Amino acid sequence: MASYSERSGRAPSFEVEYRFLSADEGGRTLPPHQHTRWDFLYEGDDAERDGIWMIWPEFISDDRQALPDGVVPMEGRALMFIVNLDNERLHRERISVGTRGAFVEGPKRVAECTVVALHGLARVVE
Repeated sequence: MASYSERSGRAPSFEVEYRFLSADEGGRTLPPHQHTRWDFLYEGDDAERDGIWMIWPEFISDDRQALPDGVVPMEGRALMFIVNLDNERLHRERISVGTRGAFVEGPKRVAECTVVALHGLARVVE
């Protein structure tokens, strides 16, 4: 499968360091896979009260290449893609290096993450 950048023709919005939660921590029982469309939840927000966001991860290697389809490491880095570009300004106001969040399946947190770089989102005017 082509990377999100190749398919969309745009740069990733930002980059995170992530760690999937173990089953004992309330996370996934099956290993994570590339191109699963986990949604994003800001730290401190409640999924049911505040909602979740269609910001999808694409997991990358140490040399910053998209990993192939299949199982991905339980921790590493991911490029994040804001799906609904109408929400970019809202996210630009909330996201900066150090912002913490989670990958979610519905309201269930399956991974924690921290923003380590802004990419396309850095060009959005607040």
